[in-house]
Amino acid sequence: MSEPQFSGEIAKIITNAVERDIAIDNCHTGEDQARQQGTEVKLDDKIVGAIRATGGVLIHPIIVQDNKNDTFEIIVGQRRTSAYHILRKTEDDPKKYENIRAKVIEVELTPEQKKIISIVENYGRSDMDKVDYASVIEHFYEKYHRVKKYVGIALGINVATVNKYLTEARLPDKVKEAMRGDDGFSIDVAMKALKGMGDDEESADPDALIETARILKKAKPGIRNKAVKKMRDKGMDAETAIKTSSETVSIKLEITGETDERLQEYQKEKMKDSREDAAISAMETELFRDQKDV
Repeated sequence: MSEPQFSGEIAKIITNAVERDIAIDNCHTGEDQARQQGTEVKLDDKIVGAIRATGGVLIHPIIVQDNKNDTFEIIVGQRRTSAYHILRKTEDDPKKYENIRAKVIEVELTPEQKKIISIVENYGRSDMDKVDYASVIEHFYEKYHRVKKYVGIALGINVATVNKYLTEARLPDKVKEAMRGDDGFSIDVAMKALKGMGDDEESADPDALIETARILKKAKPGIRNKAVKKMRDKGMDAETAIKTSSETVSIKLEITGETDERLQEYQKEKMKDSREDAAISAMETELFRDQKDV
């Protein structure tokens, strides 16, 4: 099986797209759009206010495929298009929102190419539901015979991100509900708990996983990593592992603005909960490069 080569193709397709205004009434969302959750737009949503304030989509055009029959399939931008429909009905000058700025792709796209464009353009945006990312990643995971490296190449994301979304998608529903609750925890903490318990999300006991994640959540990142290693290597429970890993040294660091910006990028890239988590992860990656990651 050869490696996917979509990344270069997608860049070329987007570069060659023609930017122009198109009628919103001629736009529709296809089944291959990555975003399927959270697409509803209401009058008081931020996106409506932002478009109203600027008088339309100015900086980030939507992306569509020309269907060659006076209609366009939305690949990226259905929420912006929905906001236009709302503004046309509620503003004093409805004609202002009859047309929207778009990058129009003239070539016929495959379903996979549409998914890639959609997820790459939306990646990192806070308004796209994680379920949609997981769904697209699952699609390519199966397509490339469960080779995570190929999924990352196809979607332009790292293997760590692929692994996180695949893990979250396979977690029991009870665990997912607990993550969203008042005493919830992040997918990063859930993965730590899972690793300490044996790294098998499909056979892990949901109640035990939830309890372990809640215990690990209370520990500082450095302690948490050490505890997970002890859980995995020595069979300790989470509380005991944390207690025996609590000897730490506090260090005050002063960093430049440039380093802080890079740290924020690292935090986003590695999907860490905070910059503290990101800093500790970065240091441990370098300091313990010769040891197996936890």
